[in-house]
Amino acid sequence: MLSKRLNKLVDCLPHCSTLADVGCDHGYVGIQALERGVARQVIFVDISQECLNKAAENCPAAFKSNASFVCRNGLGNIRADTAAICGMGGLEIISILDGADTLPKTVVLQPMRNVSEVRARLIEDYKITLDEKIYDGKFYDVIVADLSNERQSLTELELQFGLSNISCPTQDFVDYLLWEQTKLTNILNACSSQEVRSKLVLVEQALEIIRRKQL
Repeated sequence: MLSKRLNKLVDCLPHCSTLADVGCDHGYVGIQALERGVARQVIFVDISQECLNKAAENCPAAFKSNASFVCRNGLGNIRADTAAICGMGGLEIISILDGADTLPKTVVLQPMRNVSEVRARLIEDYKITLDEKIYDGKFYDVIVADLSNERQSLTELELQFGLSNISCPTQDFVDYLLWEQTKLTNILNACSSQEVRSKLVLVEQALEIIRRKQL
């Protein structure tokens, strides 16, 4: 059974001809895409041959003809309608996008850190259509974006916390903000830090927006 995080990632995938599962690890996202009929072909990509071997072992025999396994760092010359790039640092995701010969039409991303930098990079070429915080043992960001010729504009809060989180906040996002508020307040009680104080101001601004929506 897939975790809440992995289910969310698969649910966000559009129907496509070719999916690149970049940093595929055990291949769960790509395999589910094949089993659900979301993708006709999946290219499993990982820098680790050991991980690719696990993905190949996990891939059901019925879908082996629809799967290929490529050991490399990032997309490079791989062409795919959609790319899932998940479970790695945001700067690494940016590097993968920058190094792609052809950008996928749609990307489904789950950066582990430097998320605001990922958002800033995406809007150079993409329009973010979903950007949601989910809780699955810890808090994760799930971002979906489509190639666009129009430059998307994000506010400071949207860059920091995500477009969907600000426009349609979920309980998971509220819980994240309250957790951040407590953490940052505790830090400030122990030592003075302008950086932490600035982060806390943004968190409290987001909480105020949500409070007003609920009135």
